[in-house]
Amino acid sequence: MHPWELHPALMHFPIAFLLGGLLIDLVARIRPRDSLTRVASGLLIAGVVSGVVAAAAGAISYFTVPAHTEAAHEQMDAHFVLASAALVLFALVALARWRQRTQPASAVALSGGVMASALLIGAAFLGGKTVYQGGAGIDPEILAPAIVQGHHHHDDGAEDGDGDHNHAHAEAPAAEVAQPRVHAHDQHAYASGQRAPRVQAPLFDPDVDRAGSR
Repeated sequence: MHPWELHPALMHFPIAFLLGGLLIDLVARIRPRDSLTRVASGLLIAGVVSGVVAAAAGAISYFTVPAHTEAAHEQMDAHFVLASAALVLFALVALARWRQRTQPASAVALSGGVMASALLIGAAFLGGKTVYQGGAGIDPEILAPAIVQGHHHHDDGAEDGDGDHNHAHAEAPAAEVAQPRVHAHDQHAYASGQRAPRVQAPLFDPDVDRAGSR
């Protein structure tokens, strides 16, 4: 398993735990039961703990994912902000619920849970777009050349005694000028591999292709 594959393997657990805990809390608010409120509180705590693990894996993925479009990189930044905000808000809700786990959730706790769920769903939506439309985390061999080449992140400063995170722009062939700019973390993830990327047609870009067909 590659480092960037840890995050998609772990992220489903906090999503299920957190949204499930909120739903059970909503049910327990209408039909109060001690067993329901305890289960809801436990799910929220489990969701926050697994969310911290998934967030750590996400940070690793951010710096090791081999190639993706420039638009996907911006979506990854927004995904990080939304997911972090959702995790912090859910942590506050989970802490409050655990302290009063034998009682139905208050209106404040439920409101916080709903807001955190909206942030979490938005983050999940952007995460999906970076993969299915931006090519993030996909084997570079099956990606379009425009994604494999272009904008790279790598740490050349480590060789010069400089630990800064440097940006380098590779020169794209003239035939690919019309293709979208691309972004890749750690070009060594595919540049130093044994297999060279196969030449294929660029990935489908919904925004560009639909606009051009009108």
